[in-house]
Amino acid sequence: MLSAMTDTAGPAPGLRADARRNQERILDAARAVITEQGPEFGVNDVALRAGVGLRTVYRRFAGREDLISAVFEQYVTDEVQPIVEAATAHPDPWRALANGLEATVVTVAANSALLTAARDTALVTRATAEGFVKPLSRALQRAQAAGAARPDLDSSDLPSLIAMVVATMLAVPDLETAQPARWRRYLALLLEGCRASEVGGALPLL
Repeated sequence: MLSAMTDTAGPAPGLRADARRNQERILDAARAVITEQGPEFGVNDVALRAGVGLRTVYRRFAGREDLISAVFEQYVTDEVQPIVEAATAHPDPWRALANGLEATVVTVAANSALLTAARDTALVTRATAEGFVKPLSRALQRAQAAGAARPDLDSSDLPSLIAMVVATMLAVPDLETAQPARWRRYLALLLEGCRASEVGGALPLL
């Protein structure tokens, strides 16, 4: 799960200015094309939208999987991390954890096409571990120290908890439009399972 992430998302050190601009255009174009076409997007369409030759794309990215990995890593670094960091900055420890989990679910679900493409290439867990878990782990530790979160919850549980809610949203594409509050219901149920309680039993050992 903690496999090394690729280093292709940001402009590589030492790239010429024109090469950096090309890479940024390629990543922006790839994200737009993935959103429109899904995991089976055409790399040629990325090149056309970016205004570069197909060879230029392949000089920077070996293939579709490398391109998806770079786009997803950029999304995690530039969007997800700041969102989750801001959400978990709440002064109340429990609210910080709840806000962080909700913010993660919302942003991932809003980028479902990119998530699906990354999932199909086995890249989601890498980006999740790197971009989501660190701030959420800190929030979890705060909530546990305050006695608000169950002490047997582990940071390695967090990606799976997020995936459970997101999977529900992706499994039913019209869930948000048909029943706007439905996914929040599932998130609330999940959060209740994370609360410290004298009633519930201990979680099975990892």
